[in-house]
Amino acid sequence: MVDFKYLPCLLTCASLICSCYGQDSMGYVLNKLKQFEKDLRHLKQGYHQMKRQLHHVSRLLSDFQNETTVFHDSLLKKAGMSDRENSCDICMREKHQLEKVLQTCDANTANLKSQITTLKETCQSQMSKLTSNVTVSPSTPAPLNVTSTSRTSVSTTTPRPEEEKSRILIAPIWSSTPHQFRQLNIHSNSLSVYQYHTLKQVKCIAYITKTRKLLIGLYNPDKIVSSTLDTRHVTVLREGVETFGMAVDEDRDIVFISTYQPRYSISRMSTQGKDFTAIIDLSKYGSIPRQIALDTKRRRIYGCNTGKLFTVTYDGQGLTTLATGSQVYAVTLDQTAGVLYYGVQKKLMKMTVSNNVSTEVTTLDAVPWNMRLYRGTIYYSSNGSPIVGAVDVTYNTVAYTLQSVSVKGSSTNGMCLIP
Repeated sequence: MVDFKYLPCLLTCASLICSCYGQDSMGYVLNKLKQFEKDLRHLKQGYHQMKRQLHHVSRLLSDFQNETTVFHDSLLKKAGMSDRENSCDICMREKHQLEKVLQTCDANTANLKSQITTLKETCQSQMSKLTSNVTVSPSTPAPLNVTSTSRTSVSTTTPRPEEEKSRILIAPIWSSTPHQFRQLNIHSNSLSVYQYHTLKQVKCIAYITKTRKLLIGLYNPDKIVSSTLDTRHVTVLREGVETFGMAVDEDRDIVFISTYQPRYSISRMSTQGKDFTAIIDLSKYGSIPRQIALDTKRRRIYGCNTGKLFTVTYDGQGLTTLATGSQVYAVTLDQTAGVLYYGVQKKLMKMTVSNNVSTEVTTLDAVPWNMRLYRGTIYYSSNGSPIVGAVDVTYNTVAYTLQSVSVKGSSTNGMCLIP
């Protein structure tokens, strides 16, 4: 029992009372003390019970405060959601954009799976081809052994499915014997016969991607003809025109032609052969104009005439000599990078068109007659040599031979790229 601080006083009083009133009163006082002690115990029990209830109420208060905080946070979150819901138009636009992105992703994923499947099949097919000897039709002379720098493929990277149709169409120049063009398949570096044409005296070939048509310049009789890619039928576009170079601006439906008959000039016509006109007379500028390349963004023509590299606008203005040399026959342009590639004898040169500064890239195995830039690689045919070579200008500058294409009656090959 807990000590009660007034108990000594009560006992003292009780003692005094007892001494005063005698023995009879003692029993009465003791009974009162017992009753007092009983009341005291009840008071103590009430105190502990009240203490437990206070602790319980404190715990409930704490829980209530926590619930209040959660409720407050919930209200704030709902308020934020309400604010966003007030921007319904923005939400709907974002939803539609996300749906479009998801649809595009699904389509891209499906397309990627399809490409992976095609790529696996292509790789298996090419591995099968590479393990066997490449055979050429009896009408086609067997290719010569390539040089020590020859490679079995154009690129060291794995070919993509869309490259399966990429090829170089090769036509022997000046050959008087009817022949079939040769086809160099870029993805596998395999040579085959292009069966659709037996034209002779070819001077120049070009390709129109949108209409999938070939443009072919012929000699004796002098004319430019056109044909769809896989047919023997040809349509005469212009007569009395001899050319060593043609370039096509497909967006504007213009074919630019470097002519030496009826005179040295740069001429133009539509892809259907209409509206033929000379834009500049080059009779007094030098030798026969050769290959040309186009900057379709700046509407400029780049060309060469054996001794000079030059440029002129689409309308024949601003004729400018960019470089000089000997045996300058071939030129091609990287329009995106603003770099012009051209040949001087057996050297591959490059020029930054913004400042007309030339540097040597590498030495080639032969004098280039035509050049085409495709996916970071320059492909070139040769003057006085049957080889078709390549230079990977993206990763290295080592020239290598793809194929040797020797045809009776010609030691020079014209070419065009069919992407």
